[in-house]
Amino acid sequence: MNTEIDDDDILLPWWYSWWRVALLTAVFTGAIVSLIAISINGRAPGPSSVDVGFLQDMRSHHDQAVQMALIYRDTEVRDSLISTMSNEVLISQSQDIGVMIEILRGWGADEENSTGTGMTWMGHGMPLDQMTGMATSDQIDALVVAEGGEADRLFAELMTAHHQGGVEMAEYAAEHATTERVRDLAANIAKGQRAEIVEMADAVAALDD
Repeated sequence: MNTEIDDDDILLPWWYSWWRVALLTAVFTGAIVSLIAISINGRAPGPSSVDVGFLQDMRSHHDQAVQMALIYRDTEVRDSLISTMSNEVLISQSQDIGVMIEILRGWGADEENSTGTGMTWMGHGMPLDQMTGMATSDQIDALVVAEGGEADRLFAELMTAHHQGGVEMAEYAAEHATTERVRDLAANIAKGQRAEIVEMADAVAALDD
């Protein structure tokens, strides 16, 4: 009696096949990748969120601060203390802008507010160039032509108002943003600008001594 069993006669489990295993692995891997992508996209705040709105609008706010610092730097006669502070504004806010752009890019969001309306994420939209603390075009023009002590005082006045507006925006974002990174960034901005407001007041007082 022939007891040999041909390999073709053996009924193997359905999964006992390399191509079936490969197919299942591919399906499983694809499912995992999809879940990860959904999870990441789900964590990215939407365009109307406090997080995105704050980053876009604060970038515009910072842009003007950098502009004013550059204008003041071109003044021939400057107070040394206020000049030092203007350089700090230029450096710190330029760095902040880079961070904001990097976060927005990571979320696939626009790098700037192109709607013309700012602060909708705070519940009171207004023209972007009229956000709290922003200098008017006439004030910027006045800073361009100011010289000596007049330039010192005007720069300090405009930057103080600018920082006060920035602190208001940053404090709101620090409290209401959904992502820890934006909350931390906003809190640091508010802290730094509050300190600079005090330093600016001391520098202006020193001009009268």
